Amino acid sequence: MKHLRTHARFVMCIVLLLPSCAPKPEPVLDEATVVARNASVRLKNSSTSRTLVTLNPGDKVDVLQRQENWYRIRRGERLQGWMEESTIVTNETMGRIREMVAASQSLQPQNTAVIREEANLRIEPGRSTAIIKKLDRGTKVEVIDRTSSPRPGSDTAIDIWLKVRPSPTEVGWVIASLLDFDVPPELAQYTEGYSYSAVKQINQVQDPIAGPINWYLIGERSFSTDPRLDFDGLRVFTWNMKMHRYETAFRERGIRGVYPLEAGLDKGNPTFRYFELAEDNSTKIPKEFAMYGVVTRPLNAPQAAKKPSGRTRPSLRATPPR
Repeated sequence: MKHLRTHARFVMCIVLLLPSCAPKPEPVLDEATVVARNASVRLKNSSTSRTLVTLNPGDKVDVLQRQENWYRIRRGERLQGWMEESTIVTNETMGRIREMVAASQSLQPQNTAVIREEANLRIEPGRSTAIIKKLDRGTKVEVIDRTSSPRPGSDTAIDIWLKVRPSPTEVGWVIASLLDFDVPPELAQYTEGYSYSAVKQINQVQDPIAGPINWYLIGERSFSTDPRLDFDGLRVFTWNMKMHRYETAFRERGIRGVYPLEAGLDKGNPTFRYFELAEDNSTKIPKEFAMYGVVTRPLNAPQAAKKPSGRTRPSLRATPPR
């Protein structure tokens, strides 16, 4: 009997010790939410690795490790694998996105654009920065800022990045070569090969035949422009009520324009302002203008200053290319 009691105590001690001998769960670095449809959980961190299971938007996973653009995740007690970073958003990244959205709420779009092909929406400009999600071809976005950075692995090439807003709750950076700026349909025949990197409606008139017609302020950018500049020309389109056509009321070329391009009204007169990048490539010099009818005058230019090459003048016909 004594032997049995001793044996029972020994077995009980073993049972009590077993939980402490079991391997501890791997610590969780962060939690994440799936944002892509049919997001693959793969055996290895490779797009060619076998898919273990697919997850749906809204599914939650634990993040155990990160290697470049892959996360090792755990779902439940049994499933572990690798997910590409564009398919999930970690809680840390989501917090940064909310901060970016809040900071960008007051920024007016410079223009809208369309994603030409699938693009990564990144949390910062750069080819190796964290990916928020993938934007499908045809996605419409608002363009709110622009920057450039040296291309990794190149001594001369520069990448241009656009800060875009796909929706009121999303903000991020996309490489500019994957976007096409929108052009107002009524101005499509006047682009002359320029990219319309900024478009602002500055007035509206009522034509008895054509109906309501918008006047536009355009930031034009040629393809050979210094990548640090957002536009190298300004053009104002007004409407000739007698001829029922658009005309160029103001044009200035060869400028070093940077965002933001702003438009407003002063006592009923359209006004606009742009910023010119100084030769130090850092200082932004404001340039302000007001329109009196179709005549545009600078507001902050010294009286003796030399007239700009694109001089202010009465409206000229906007002739479409042949």
